[in-house]
Amino acid sequence: MFNTMKKFVCSLSIIMASVALTFAQTAEEILTKSIEARGGAAKLNSLKSMRMESTTSVMGMDLASKSVIVHKRGMRNDIEVMGQSIVMTIDGDKGWTINPMQGSDPVALPEDQVKASTSQLDLSGMANYKESGSVAELIGTETLDGNEVYKVKITSKDGMIITNYIDKKTYLTAKTSVKVTVSGQAVEVDSKLSNYKVVDGIAFPHTTEISNPQAGQIVTTIRKIEINPAIDESIFAMPKK
Repeated sequence: MFNTMKKFVCSLSIIMASVALTFAQTAEEILTKSIEARGGAAKLNSLKSMRMESTTSVMGMDLASKSVIVHKRGMRNDIEVMGQSIVMTIDGDKGWTINPMQGSDPVALPEDQVKASTSQLDLSGMANYKESGSVAELIGTETLDGNEVYKVKITSKDGMIITNYIDKKTYLTAKTSVKVTVSGQAVEVDSKLSNYKVVDGIAFPHTTEISNPQAGQIVTTIRKIEINPAIDESIFAMPKK
């Protein structure tokens, strides 16, 4: 009886280890195909800067915006609201904003807001998730807007968790779900990605629908993307008061 039980436990351990390994390999395989669907790792790693022009629909208003991103360096968004420009900038590990409706002086962004935004500075996306120390896990499948998707959770080395909903047919990301801290409270922000178009060999989602617990539904439509433009990085520096 003891030997039988010992063999059973041993067999069960092997099965469980095999299942875990299969899921790990499957998650890696899905992400590899997703990276290829966007243009491949070499193309994604060639992204050093981007400039975009967009329209954002929020709270019944359509707002024109311009965004600039330098890979792992900085990001700046200028949004036109009722004839005035709201600026939100990430400068490395710091951030600042100017909202004319609340005054003309720049104000430092809260640390949690900066941390929630820094993932956008990595223009290579998932191409280097393993090299960056992130861990991928396949956590299941589901139907999203009538399409079957894989749910792949990526946990970064600093603990940020992003769940990617990857279309089974196209292998493009249809949705992301990110756990962030806003004003001291943990919230989950969902972003649906659609209307993919190829620019310079890379597929970019041109429509993003964000479910924001504070501002409701936010829809951004990209009108123009420039790849690797020359950027004066001084635009990221916080102006002196």
